[in-house]
Amino acid sequence: MSSSQDNPTPEQTAAQVFMGSTSRAALVTDLLTTQSNHIASLKWAVGVLESKITLRNSLAEVQAEALKDPFREVAQVLVRIKETLASSEDQSFKELARDVEEGLLQVRRAVDSIEEWLTSSTDPTILYPREALQRVALRQVVERALSDLGPGFDRARLELILPPGNTMITTAPARLAAIISALIDNAAKHGGPGRIRCVCSITPQQDLSVIVEDRGPGLKGVDPEELFRPKPQENYENREWQPLLGLGLFLTRMMAESLGGKVTLAEREGGGAVATVILPQRRRRDVIVE
Repeated sequence: MSSSQDNPTPEQTAAQVFMGSTSRAALVTDLLTTQSNHIASLKWAVGVLESKITLRNSLAEVQAEALKDPFREVAQVLVRIKETLASSEDQSFKELARDVEEGLLQVRRAVDSIEEWLTSSTDPTILYPREALQRVALRQVVERALSDLGPGFDRARLELILPPGNTMITTAPARLAAIISALIDNAAKHGGPGRIRCVCSITPQQDLSVIVEDRGPGLKGVDPEELFRPKPQENYENREWQPLLGLGLFLTRMMAESLGGKVTLAEREGGGAVATVILPQRRRRDVIVE
């Protein structure tokens, strides 16, 4: 008669696999990779949805203009009639001018209602809610990022360049601070002993740009995308960039993408590496320089 040890239950087998051959790092990597693939599929679906929304919005604008044009023409005729009647000395004509004025107001209200319908029907937040972001000073977020680096970071190594004035942005402050501190920390640990340059600016397209540069060994011909893959369990010998092959850059990119942005790595001219973050502002006039 066999014992339970000779014939383990599926639950026991799963527990043995969990405690044995599968490391925590591998489990975390598998979880994050699965989540990343899921996000990629959602991004594709959102892209398809956005293209359909754009087409629908274009049709809605055409329809709205087709409706508004006749009303505008009627309004112009009523304005001329009203002015003609109002200039008459006949009291009955003046009373008729007041009636025409009331009809003109109704036509204008009809045009306004078409405008309201167009605005509401083409608002993408009707289909999916937009994340509630905070309006905050860029300098405040950067200071938070530097504080998160801790006392072990030598600030004397950092050359920080910010836009003049009090630049206000709309973002998730904790996420943006984590992105900046992670890239500076990577440059400090793996970019050689030289100076680190961090440049924050607002592009002509009203995007927030964060660039972190170092004078380390650079990428040495390695595909930058390889550095964003979650492979903390793999050991790459003779690779000066091996510590970067962890979850740090992977999570940094995920946080940037959660804000609708992107992170890229490239060789820096003259030696070293440069990390670039581009975060689009979600609404008009989200970037304000006071």
